[in-house]
Amino acid sequence: MDKIAFYSGGTAIYWNSVVLTLAAATAICFFLAFYLGKSGNGAAGFAVVPVSMVLSLVLSRFFHWYCQSDSYAGFSAAMTNYAEGGYALMGVFLGCTVAAALTRIVCLHRNLPEMLDAMSIAGCAGIAVGRLSALFNASDRGQVLESFRSLPIAYPVSNAVSGAVEYRLATFALQSMVALALFLGLTVFYLKGQKRGKLKDGDTCLVFLLLYGASQVVLDSTRYDSLFFRSNGFVSVVQVLGALAVVLAAIVFSRRMVKARGFRAWQILLWLLIAIAIAGAGYMEYYVQRRGNEALFAYSVMSGCLAAVIALTLLIRNLAVRVERKYHGTDG
Repeated sequence: MDKIAFYSGGTAIYWNSVVLTLAAATAICFFLAFYLGKSGNGAAGFAVVPVSMVLSLVLSRFFHWYCQSDSYAGFSAAMTNYAEGGYALMGVFLGCTVAAALTRIVCLHRNLPEMLDAMSIAGCAGIAVGRLSALFNASDRGQVLESFRSLPIAYPVSNAVSGAVEYRLATFALQSMVALALFLGLTVFYLKGQKRGKLKDGDTCLVFLLLYGASQVVLDSTRYDSLFFRSNGFVSVVQVLGALAVVLAAIVFSRRMVKARGFRAWQILLWLLIAIAIAGAGYMEYYVQRRGNEALFAYSVMSGCLAAVIALTLLIRNLAVRVERKYHGTDG
């Protein structure tokens, strides 16, 4: 149950809505700051914001309806009544990407990767704020913890059946902290690259996909309210999309490495190690679903595997950048 912040004309305004509104405003402000600061293209910057907002609202509701159709009277009710129901963050990612592509198609700007870079950094800021909306409801939590009683590890929740207070893993707080760390790290990466004038457009977005995708593979697994595919009911949509984001970054950077250095036999070893690490993370997901009492061990190994994937992918990027910097004047 969401907590009511105040009433306006007899209408209840919930804290969840207040925080999400602040998150959207935060993301918009940072996007405009980064995008206009680099491109100076006010027409594209201010045009893409309302388009992104509309598409994000519609698509995030669509994905939530797809995964939680039992929460709605039907598809029409879900897509026409936005005063009730939930939203899925994956719809915001898709909505912003489509909006950026549409403004590119109508020639308001000519550099899609540049806009996606700014959206990626701003998105981290928005997520860091938006995840805190779970402070005012019972969503985005993990299993019951015995040894922790405070944030950022645990947060109390009233059991819907017994009414007893349970201290559950505060997944939302961990997600917020990760997003904040990514925002700070990507901001330094982006600004440092812009100062040098050699950062390749699109790299910030790809690094974001790599890091954020990997983090969500782990964190979404801890949630008791993950969104699942209808086809099976136990495979998390967020985890699959997170894994695909990681793979996409690895493929793009690998292609650049081969293009810059030519194909070498030792590159196969890097790809093989990435594949083994991804397989290890996948196995640990299978493991933790069957041995919940060993969650700490499982998530530690899973995190280690994904950290290896991140390190190897960034190494591949660095191998490409070194040659690009030497012969083409680009850098990371």
